[in-house]
Amino acid sequence: MKNILLILVISIIVLMFLGCPPSNESTSPDKLPALDELPDNYLKFTLEKKNDRFEGQSEQLEGFQISMNIPPGLLKESSKEDLILLVKNQEITGTLIYPNGRTSEIKYEAVRHRETEDIYMKTTLGFFLWEYAAVQDHEIAFIINWWYCPPAQKVDLDILNRAEQLLANPSNWHKHDDRKCEDDIKSNKWSLFCALKHASMEQRGEYNHHNTAMQTVRFVIDNLIPDHGFEHTLMDFNNAPSTTHKVILNVLHTAEERISKELKDSKNQILPPFTLPQTSS
Repeated sequence: MKNILLILVISIIVLMFLGCPPSNESTSPDKLPALDELPDNYLKFTLEKKNDRFEGQSEQLEGFQISMNIPPGLLKESSKEDLILLVKNQEITGTLIYPNGRTSEIKYEAVRHRETEDIYMKTTLGFFLWEYAAVQDHEIAFIINWWYCPPAQKVDLDILNRAEQLLANPSNWHKHDDRKCEDDIKSNKWSLFCALKHASMEQRGEYNHHNTAMQTVRFVIDNLIPDHGFEHTLMDFNNAPSTTHKVILNVLHTAEERISKELKDSKNQILPPFTLPQTSS
């Protein structure tokens, strides 16, 4: 019993110092686990075949609809492996429809973030790995981790360093974040969210709302203020009366330490290499 308790304590301590919680090691065969067996941040999507695309939604994310454009004949076999191969060799896109009718493009890519190739869904809500997937003739079902973030890369440190540069002087920080960053750019006065978003665009050339740098900052805030109840963690923490400029810089510094540790640990492990989607020029 003492050994079990010791293992649990060590596991908790290790997780506290990780940049992002680990995802599942590999996808299962063409069979999805029951959602009640997974944490609350896992969402299931079911897409049904309609002419030249699959479209559907998630019961847990009401009002949002997504599609995957797959013309007839492209998907030779009804299997997860064949779908991944198709996404790897073809430019597969889709559409995200918001509850208010707004639309944006989805890009599907094949990545190797762990020991197997998986499908990566790049949306304006964030970039999500298909943790589990099942493919049939007339239906594609998959499960994503809403809080997923990719393995850390040096560019994540670059993002945090750039955000810290933007916020280095107290006169360049403000406590009135509305998640609209055009005025921050013009005035050179930044909220935590807008500094991270702008740094992400500069360093990566694209914006992932759930990129590893931003996710790690969110997790640092979660540890700093457990059960905070923030609707938008970065904005609400920035605007909170108790948040000072010094606290903002400390949070960024802690996030940098976590990602540095993850990068160092990954170099000491013998693991298959992972690859991220390349940004198009």
